[in-house]
Amino acid sequence: MEYTKGSIDKLDREHHKGSGLWFLQSPAFAEWKTCSNSILWLHGIPGCGKTILSSTIIEDLNQTISLSETLLYFYFDFNDIKKQSLNNMVRSLISQLYYRLESTREEVDSLFSSCENECRQPTTESLCSLFLRSIKQADRVLIVLDALDECKTRKGDQTKGLLSWIRGFLDSELRNVYLLVTSRPEQDIKTALEVRMRTEDIIPLQSELLVSDIHAYIHARLREDDGFKRWRDRPEVQDEIGTQLAEKAHGM
Repeated sequence: MEYTKGSIDKLDREHHKGSGLWFLQSPAFAEWKTCSNSILWLHGIPGCGKTILSSTIIEDLNQTISLSETLLYFYFDFNDIKKQSLNNMVRSLISQLYYRLESTREEVDSLFSSCENECRQPTTESLCSLFLRSIKQADRVLIVLDALDECKTRKGDQTKGLLSWIRGFLDSELRNVYLLVTSRPEQDIKTALEVRMRTEDIIPLQSELLVSDIHAYIHARLREDDGFKRWRDRPEVQDEIGTQLAEKAHGM
């Protein structure tokens, strides 16, 4: 399963340099990276930048994790049918593990052979079991899952529904796993996660948290875009435009 590095690169180009620093420098993120069997849930309204923030987090982790750590990620996407199911998510995570952790390859190859070299598709249950066995072979596994609300298979048991899979994953108490997820605050997601999470590990992406990112982006556009050239010798007008736009953004 392709996990589209190209889409990551696209998101990296889209987000303004320095955005998301408020989260990367937060105590919650620092604790998540150091406390075993930890989970963070970042939730917010549509358009508040959850996917861009996920890209920022992944970029930071790629640059800072040690050789003994393994980073896995998956973006659910309602515009891409290949990115809307538990099955395809687990396939992607296994594929990433396969290329990053040599010790997992024998079991993956064995499952491939048992399916007559792809003449048959493995069941979601067998993929989920394989993934759990595989990550136990890693020292530390950091997993970022973006936009849970855009998964069309959220309901069902651990081998069919994403939310049950996450609950079972957390209940397994794997000490080497660090899970970070983002989504809209949908009721089914809220119900599934809150009972297994501490209040401080649930982070609403409110407008006051995002205001610095919004201001930085707006002021950069005002300074750099050709369409705003006429205001560059009038900084007071630029400031007024920036203030009005930021105030009316409502965190989006």
